[in-house]
Amino acid sequence: GELRRLAALKERTGEARGEEARKLALDALIEKALVEAEAERLGVRVTDEELEQAVCDICERNRLEREKLPEVLESQGVDYDAYLEEIRSQIQRMKLASRVLRAKLDVSDEALREYYLKNVARFQEPDAVHLEHIQTSSREAAEAARSQVLGGAPFAEVARAISTGPAAAAGGDMGFVPVDSLAAPLRDAVADAEPGTVTPVLEMRGSYHLFRVVERRKGRVPAFEEVRDRIREEYFRDREEELYRTWIGSLREKARIEVKRLEG
Repeated sequence: GELRRLAALKERTGEARGEEARKLALDALIEKALVEAEAERLGVRVTDEELEQAVCDICERNRLEREKLPEVLESQGVDYDAYLEEIRSQIQRMKLASRVLRAKLDVSDEALREYYLKNVARFQEPDAVHLEHIQTSSREAAEAARSQVLGGAPFAEVARAISTGPAAAAGGDMGFVPVDSLAAPLRDAVADAEPGTVTPVLEMRGSYHLFRVVERRKGRVPAFEEVRDRIREEYFRDREEELYRTWIGSLREKARIEVKRLEG
């Protein structure tokens, strides 16, 4: 995860050993300086709010409480402020890349269509089912809820009243969910269920669950025009590193020319 990047920080504080490691560390510092200079020229900045959101996202992905991050970093021998500065630099690079590189990427419809055909599986929409959900801590409560729903009570009202699930406030509405992503007991329960079907009470992960099938949607491959923006986004992402390296190379060359001009 992101916390494994910490080794890079140690290299940058002079702990790298060997000529090759020192060269890599120097190259990284030069690249960082070039990016920061270009960001300053273009007015690309990272706000404290953006930095904090990124740090919170990292903590969430690593299942780490935000307030414990400084302690964890310290235990790994990493300075907290240096870590934050590294994250800020990464965000700045991404913002700069988005602004500079995407403007340079003038891709034709023909190229996008070719990319779409080569990667059509990426854009395929899977079979999906629209579900409503009630979650309770006891089987008795779930069975009582099922009886109410089968007796004519609106599922959404029952969900708002008794469900402890994450979608309770929305009447238990889970929206469309890919069938393949469902837990096996639920997938089996809704496999051939028609819209309007209420499942039996299912016990999963220590809780009791009740689902109602609202609608089914067959998997399909959307037309090029429907997903053109997404195609362009993924095309760019696939070429981002290549474009970034080319761009950094141009900044390095520009810097070398400027140094020679000043020396001459």
